[in-house]
Amino acid sequence: MTKMGRRLPGKKILRGLAVLWGSFTLVFLIFTAVPDPARQLAGQQADPEVIADIRARFGLDEPIHIRYAHALGALVPWGSRENGTLGWRWPSLGDSYVRPAKVEALLMEALPATVLLALVSLCLALLLGIPMGIVAARNPGGAFDRIVVGGSVLGMSAPSFFTAILIGFVFAVRWGHWTGLPLTGSLFDLDNEGRTVLSFRNLILPAITLGIRPLAVLAQLMRGAALETLGAPHVQTARAFGATDREVMWRHVFRNALNPVITAASGWLAQLLAGAVFVEFVFGWRGLGFLLFEALEQHDLPVVMGGVLVVSFAFILINALADMAYKWLDPRAAHTG
Repeated sequence: MTKMGRRLPGKKILRGLAVLWGSFTLVFLIFTAVPDPARQLAGQQADPEVIADIRARFGLDEPIHIRYAHALGALVPWGSRENGTLGWRWPSLGDSYVRPAKVEALLMEALPATVLLALVSLCLALLLGIPMGIVAARNPGGAFDRIVVGGSVLGMSAPSFFTAILIGFVFAVRWGHWTGLPLTGSLFDLDNEGRTVLSFRNLILPAITLGIRPLAVLAQLMRGAALETLGAPHVQTARAFGATDREVMWRHVFRNALNPVITAASGWLAQLLAGAVFVEFVFGWRGLGFLLFEALEQHDLPVVMGGVLVVSFAFILINALADMAYKWLDPRAAHTG
Protein backbone atom coordinates (compact mmCIF):
# COMPACT_ATOMS: atom_id res chain seq x y z
CA MET A 1 0.00 0.00 0.00
CA THR A 2 1.34 3.46 -0.85
CA LYS A 3 1.95 6.27 1.61
CA MET A 4 -1.04 8.07 0.17
CA GLY A 5 -3.21 5.02 0.93
CA ARG A 6 -1.96 4.98 4.54
CA ARG A 7 -2.71 8.68 5.00
CA LEU A 8 -6.22 8.37 3.60
CA PRO A 9 -7.97 7.22 6.85
CA GLY A 10 -6.49 10.21 8.70
CA LYS A 11 -7.79 12.56 6.03
CA LYS A 12 -11.24 11.00 6.25
CA ILE A 13 -11.28 11.39 10.03
CA LEU A 14 -10.29 15.06 9.76
CA ARG A 15 -12.91 15.60 7.07
CA GLY A 16 -15.53 13.98 9.28
CA LEU A 17 -14.58 16.14 12.26
CA ALA A 18 -14.81 19.21 10.03
CA VAL A 19 -18.33 18.20 8.96
CA LEU A 20 -19.39 17.77 12.61
CA TRP A 21 -17.90 21.11 13.59
CA GLY A 22 -19.51 22.89 10.64
CA SER A 23 -22.93 21.37 11.38
CA PHE A 24 -22.69 22.32 15.03
CA THR A 25 -21.57 25.88 14.25
CA LEU A 26 -24.25 26.46 11.61
CA VAL A 27 -27.11 25.35 13.86
CA PHE A 28 -25.72 27.33 16.80
CA LEU A 29 -25.49 30.52 14.73
CA ILE A 30 -29.00 30.06 13.31
CA PHE A 31 -30.57 29.69 16.74
CA THR A 32 -28.55 32.44 18.39
CA ALA A 33 -29.80 34.80 15.68
CA VAL A 34 -33.09 34.83 17.59
CA PRO A 35 -33.24 38.27 19.31
CA ASP A 36 -34.07 36.89 22.77
CA PRO A 37 -34.02 33.08 23.14
CA ALA A 38 -35.11 33.33 26.79
CA ARG A 39 -38.26 35.24 25.85
CA GLN A 40 -38.97 32.71 23.10
CA LEU A 41 -38.76 29.93 25.68
CA ALA A 42 -40.80 31.69 28.36
CA GLY A 43 -43.40 33.25 26.05
CA GLN A 44 -44.02 36.81 25.06
CA GLN A 45 -46.24 37.52 28.10
CA ALA A 46 -43.85 36.08 30.71
CA ASP A 47 -42.69 38.14 33.70
CA PRO A 48 -39.23 39.74 33.47
CA GLU A 49 -38.13 37.76 36.53
CA VAL A 50 -38.97 34.47 34.80
CA ILE A 51 -37.07 35.52 31.67
CA ALA A 52 -34.06 36.59 33.74
CA ASP A 53 -34.09 33.26 35.57
CA ILE A 54 -34.08 31.35 32.26
CA ARG A 55 -31.17 33.45 31.00
CA ALA A 56 -29.13 32.75 34.12
CA ARG A 57 -30.01 29.04 34.27
CA PHE A 58 -28.94 28.27 30.71
CA GLY A 59 -26.19 30.89 30.36
CA LEU A 60 -28.16 32.90 27.82
CA ASP A 61 -27.04 36.13 29.49
CA GLU A 62 -23.45 35.50 28.41
CA PRO A 63 -21.95 36.80 25.13
CA ILE A 64 -22.44 34.59 22.10
CA HIS A 65 -18.76 33.69 21.74
CA ILE A 66 -18.63 32.54 25.40
CA ARG A 67 -21.73 30.38 24.95
CA TYR A 68 -20.28 28.94 21.75
CA ALA A 69 -16.97 28.14 23.47
CA HIS A 70 -18.75 26.45 26.39
CA ALA A 71 -20.99 24.38 24.10
CA LEU A 72 -18.10 23.36 21.85
CA GLY A 73 -15.82 22.62 24.79
CA ALA A 74 -18.38 20.29 26.31
CA LEU A 75 -18.10 18.11 23.20
CA VAL A 76 -14.34 17.66 23.59
CA PRO A 77 -13.69 14.26 25.22
CA TRP A 78 -10.83 15.66 27.34
CA GLY A 79 -11.23 18.25 30.06
CA SER A 80 -12.54 18.90 33.53
CA ARG A 81 -14.71 16.08 34.86
CA GLU A 82 -17.50 16.24 37.44
CA ASN A 83 -15.09 15.50 40.30
CA GLY A 84 -12.92 18.48 39.30
CA THR A 85 -10.03 16.46 37.84
CA LEU A 86 -8.72 16.54 34.28
CA GLY A 87 -9.06 13.47 32.12
CA TRP A 88 -11.14 11.63 29.54
CA ARG A 89 -14.89 12.15 29.74
CA TRP A 90 -18.02 11.54 27.72
CA PRO A 91 -18.91 14.45 25.43
CA SER A 92 -21.87 16.37 26.79
CA LEU A 93 -24.65 17.99 24.78
CA GLY A 94 -25.97 19.85 27.80
CA ASP A 95 -29.45 20.02 29.26
CA SER A 96 -32.70 20.45 27.40
CA TYR A 97 -34.26 23.90 27.72
CA VAL A 98 -37.75 22.43 27.94
CA ARG A 99 -37.48 18.94 29.43
CA PRO A 100 -35.78 18.12 32.75
CA ALA A 101 -33.30 15.76 31.10
CA LYS A 102 -29.90 15.55 29.47
CA VAL A 103 -29.92 15.95 25.70
CA GLU A 104 -28.00 12.73 25.14
CA ALA A 105 -30.59 10.82 27.18
CA LEU A 106 -33.43 12.22 25.06
CA LEU A 107 -31.59 11.40 21.83
CA MET A 108 -30.71 7.87 22.89
CA GLU A 109 -34.33 7.28 23.86
CA ALA A 110 -35.63 8.42 20.47
CA LEU A 111 -32.83 7.17 18.19
CA PRO A 112 -33.57 3.40 18.25
CA ALA A 113 -37.07 3.93 16.86
CA THR A 114 -35.74 6.02 13.96
CA VAL A 115 -32.89 3.58 13.25
CA LEU A 116 -35.37 0.71 13.18
CA LEU A 117 -37.71 2.63 10.87
CA ALA A 118 -34.86 3.59 8.51
CA LEU A 119 -33.39 0.07 8.41
CA VAL A 120 -36.74 -1.59 7.74
CA SER A 121 -37.53 0.96 5.02
CA LEU A 122 -34.14 0.46 3.36
CA CYS A 123 -34.34 -3.33 3.60
CA LEU A 124 -37.77 -3.19 1.99
CA ALA A 125 -36.38 -1.01 -0.80
CA LEU A 126 -33.41 -3.34 -1.36
CA LEU A 127 -35.40 -6.57 -1.24
CA LEU A 128 -37.87 -5.26 -3.81
CA GLY A 129 -35.72 -2.86 -5.84
CA ILE A 130 -32.83 -5.19 -6.70
CA PRO A 131 -34.92 -8.06 -8.17
CA MET A 132 -37.24 -5.56 -9.87
CA GLY A 133 -34.28 -3.90 -11.58
CA ILE A 134 -32.76 -7.22 -12.68
CA VAL A 135 -36.02 -8.60 -14.04
CA ALA A 136 -36.71 -5.36 -15.89
CA ALA A 137 -33.20 -5.42 -17.42
CA ARG A 138 -33.64 -8.96 -18.72
CA ASN A 139 -36.45 -7.80 -21.00
CA PRO A 140 -35.95 -4.08 -21.74
CA GLY A 141 -38.97 -2.45 -23.26
CA GLY A 142 -41.32 -5.15 -22.01
CA ALA A 143 -44.43 -4.67 -19.92
CA PHE A 144 -42.69 -5.17 -16.58
CA ASP A 145 -39.85 -2.89 -17.62
CA ARG A 146 -42.30 -0.11 -18.45
CA ILE A 147 -44.04 -0.60 -15.09
CA VAL A 148 -40.71 -0.34 -13.23
CA VAL A 149 -39.60 2.76 -15.14
CA GLY A 150 -42.96 4.50 -14.76
CA GLY A 151 -43.30 3.53 -11.11
CA SER A 152 -39.77 4.74 -10.38
CA VAL A 153 -40.48 8.15 -11.86
CA LEU A 154 -43.69 8.41 -9.87
CA GLY A 155 -42.03 7.24 -6.65
CA MET A 156 -39.10 9.63 -6.95
CA SER A 157 -41.32 12.63 -7.69
CA ALA A 158 -43.82 12.13 -4.86
CA PRO A 159 -43.01 14.22 -1.74
CA SER A 160 -42.75 12.18 1.46
CA PHE A 161 -45.33 14.23 3.35
CA PHE A 162 -47.90 13.80 0.56
CA THR A 163 -47.20 10.07 0.36
CA ALA A 164 -47.50 9.75 4.14
CA ILE A 165 -50.87 11.50 4.21
CA LEU A 166 -52.17 9.49 1.23
CA ILE A 167 -51.06 6.09 2.56
CA GLY A 168 -52.30 6.89 6.06
CA PHE A 169 -55.69 7.99 4.77
CA VAL A 170 -56.18 5.00 2.46
CA PHE A 171 -54.81 2.12 4.55
CA ALA A 172 -55.57 3.36 8.07
CA VAL A 173 -58.61 5.63 7.79
CA ARG A 174 -60.59 4.30 4.82
CA TRP A 175 -59.50 0.64 4.87
CA GLY A 176 -58.46 0.43 8.50
CA HIS A 177 -61.21 -2.04 9.39
CA TRP A 178 -59.78 -4.40 6.74
CA THR A 179 -56.05 -3.85 7.23
CA GLY A 180 -56.16 -3.52 11.02
CA LEU A 181 -53.42 -0.87 10.79
CA PRO A 182 -53.61 2.25 12.99
CA LEU A 183 -52.93 5.73 11.68
CA THR A 184 -50.68 6.69 14.58
CA GLY A 185 -48.59 4.69 16.98
CA SER A 186 -45.01 4.12 18.05
CA LEU A 187 -42.80 1.13 18.69
CA PHE A 188 -44.17 0.70 22.21
CA ASP A 189 -47.91 0.77 22.91
CA LEU A 190 -50.19 0.03 25.83
CA ASP A 191 -52.28 -3.11 25.70
CA ASN A 192 -55.79 -3.48 27.10
CA GLU A 193 -54.36 -4.12 30.56
CA GLY A 194 -52.19 -1.01 30.55
CA ARG A 195 -48.90 -2.83 30.01
CA THR A 196 -46.20 -1.53 27.67
CA VAL A 197 -45.74 -3.91 24.73
CA LEU A 198 -43.91 -3.91 21.42
CA SER A 199 -46.23 -3.10 18.54
CA PHE A 200 -44.55 -3.82 15.22
CA ARG A 201 -47.78 -3.28 13.28
CA ASN A 202 -47.33 0.45 13.91
CA LEU A 203 -44.12 0.18 11.87
CA ILE A 204 -45.75 -1.07 8.66
CA LEU A 205 -47.24 2.12 7.22
CA PRO A 206 -44.36 4.50 8.07
CA ALA A 207 -41.81 1.96 6.77
CA ILE A 208 -43.67 1.56 3.47
CA THR A 209 -44.03 5.32 3.13
CA LEU A 210 -40.39 6.02 3.91
CA GLY A 211 -39.20 3.22 1.62
CA ILE A 212 -41.05 4.29 -1.52
CA ARG A 213 -38.49 6.84 -2.73
CA PRO A 214 -35.37 4.69 -2.14
CA LEU A 215 -37.22 1.75 -3.72
CA ALA A 216 -37.81 3.82 -6.86
CA VAL A 217 -34.20 5.02 -7.01
CA LEU A 218 -32.62 1.62 -6.30
CA ALA A 219 -34.81 -0.20 -8.82
CA GLN A 220 -33.91 2.34 -11.50
CA LEU A 221 -30.20 2.16 -10.63
CA MET A 222 -30.18 -1.64 -10.64
CA ARG A 223 -31.94 -1.72 -13.99
CA GLY A 224 -29.48 0.73 -15.56
CA ALA A 225 -26.40 -0.96 -14.10
CA ALA A 226 -27.64 -4.41 -15.14
CA LEU A 227 -28.31 -3.24 -18.70
CA GLU A 228 -24.83 -1.74 -18.90
CA THR A 229 -23.21 -4.90 -17.52
CA LEU A 230 -25.18 -7.16 -19.87
CA GLY A 231 -23.63 -5.31 -22.81
CA ALA A 232 -20.07 -5.54 -21.46
CA PRO A 233 -17.50 -7.58 -23.46
CA HIS A 234 -16.76 -10.05 -20.65
CA VAL A 235 -20.46 -10.94 -20.41
CA GLN A 236 -20.64 -11.51 -24.15
CA THR A 237 -17.53 -13.69 -23.89
CA ALA A 238 -19.09 -15.72 -21.06
CA ARG A 239 -22.19 -16.31 -23.15
CA ALA A 240 -20.02 -17.38 -26.10
CA PHE A 241 -18.29 -19.98 -23.90
CA GLY A 242 -21.65 -21.52 -23.02
CA ALA A 243 -22.54 -19.83 -19.72
CA THR A 244 -26.19 -20.19 -18.88
CA ASP A 245 -28.44 -17.19 -18.42
CA ARG A 246 -28.59 -17.85 -14.68
CA GLU A 247 -24.79 -18.02 -14.41
CA VAL A 248 -24.41 -14.79 -16.34
CA MET A 249 -26.94 -12.96 -14.19
CA TRP A 250 -25.53 -14.21 -10.88
CA ARG A 251 -21.74 -14.32 -11.48
CA HIS A 252 -21.33 -11.32 -13.74
CA VAL A 253 -24.33 -9.02 -13.81
CA PHE A 254 -25.53 -9.11 -10.21
CA ARG A 255 -22.22 -8.47 -8.46
CA ASN A 256 -20.98 -5.80 -10.87
CA ALA A 257 -24.32 -4.02 -11.01
CA LEU A 258 -24.55 -4.04 -7.22
CA ASN A 259 -21.74 -1.51 -6.74
CA PRO A 260 -23.71 1.66 -7.58
CA VAL A 261 -26.70 0.27 -5.70
CA ILE A 262 -24.65 -0.18 -2.51
CA THR A 263 -23.29 3.34 -2.83
CA ALA A 264 -26.77 4.77 -3.32
CA ALA A 265 -28.20 2.64 -0.49
CA SER A 266 -25.63 3.98 1.96
CA GLY A 267 -26.56 7.53 1.10
CA TRP A 268 -30.24 6.71 1.38
CA LEU A 269 -29.81 5.20 4.84
CA ALA A 270 -28.35 8.45 6.11
CA GLN A 271 -31.08 10.43 4.33
CA LEU A 272 -33.77 8.23 5.86
CA LEU A 273 -32.38 8.92 9.33
CA ALA A 274 -32.46 12.64 8.64
CA GLY A 275 -35.60 12.83 6.54
CA ALA A 276 -38.04 10.86 8.65
CA VAL A 277 -39.42 14.00 10.31
CA PHE A 278 -42.62 14.31 8.26
CA VAL A 279 -43.27 10.58 8.19
CA GLU A 280 -42.78 10.23 11.95
CA PHE A 281 -44.98 13.26 12.58
CA VAL A 282 -47.87 12.03 10.38
CA PHE A 283 -47.84 8.52 11.85
CA GLY A 284 -47.01 9.55 15.42
CA TRP A 285 -43.82 7.45 15.37
CA ARG A 286 -41.85 8.85 18.31
CA GLY A 287 -38.34 8.74 16.95
CA LEU A 288 -35.55 11.23 16.37
CA GLY A 289 -37.49 13.12 13.70
CA PHE A 290 -40.50 13.53 15.97
CA LEU A 291 -38.23 14.73 18.80
CA LEU A 292 -36.50 17.28 16.55
CA PHE A 293 -39.85 18.54 15.28
CA GLU A 294 -40.98 19.19 18.84
CA ALA A 295 -37.62 20.77 19.74
CA LEU A 296 -37.86 23.16 16.79
CA GLU A 297 -41.35 24.21 17.84
CA GLN A 298 -40.19 24.80 21.41
CA HIS A 299 -36.87 26.52 20.51
CA ASP A 300 -35.00 23.80 22.37
CA LEU A 301 -31.54 24.61 20.98
CA PRO A 302 -29.49 21.88 22.73
CA VAL A 303 -31.80 19.10 21.49
CA VAL A 304 -31.72 20.43 17.93
CA MET A 305 -27.93 20.74 17.94
CA GLY A 306 -27.60 17.26 19.40
CA GLY A 307 -29.92 15.80 16.76
CA VAL A 308 -27.99 17.51 13.96
CA LEU A 309 -24.73 16.13 15.32
CA VAL A 310 -26.18 12.62 15.53
CA VAL A 311 -27.41 12.79 11.92
CA SER A 312 -24.06 14.24 10.73
CA PHE A 313 -22.18 11.47 12.52
CA ALA A 314 -24.51 8.93 10.90
CA PHE A 315 -23.67 10.34 7.44
CA ILE A 316 -19.94 10.05 8.14
CA LEU A 317 -20.13 6.54 9.60
CA ILE A 318 -22.43 5.17 6.91
CA ASN A 319 -20.28 6.62 4.11
CA ALA A 320 -17.20 5.01 5.66
CA LEU A 321 -18.97 1.64 5.84
CA ALA A 322 -20.12 2.09 2.25
CA ASP A 323 -16.52 2.64 1.14
CA MET A 324 -15.53 -0.62 2.85
CA ALA A 325 -18.42 -2.47 1.19
CA TYR A 326 -17.57 -0.99 -2.21
CA LYS A 327 -13.93 -2.10 -1.91
CA TRP A 328 -15.06 -5.57 -0.91
CA LEU A 329 -17.35 -5.82 -3.91
CA ASP A 330 -14.73 -4.34 -6.25
CA PRO A 331 -11.17 -5.00 -4.94
CA ARG A 332 -9.77 -2.76 -7.68
CA ALA A 333 -11.18 0.26 -5.80
CA ALA A 334 -8.87 -0.48 -2.84
CA HIS A 335 -5.81 0.06 -5.04
CA THR A 336 -7.04 3.26 -6.65
CA GLY A 337 -7.36 5.05 -3.26
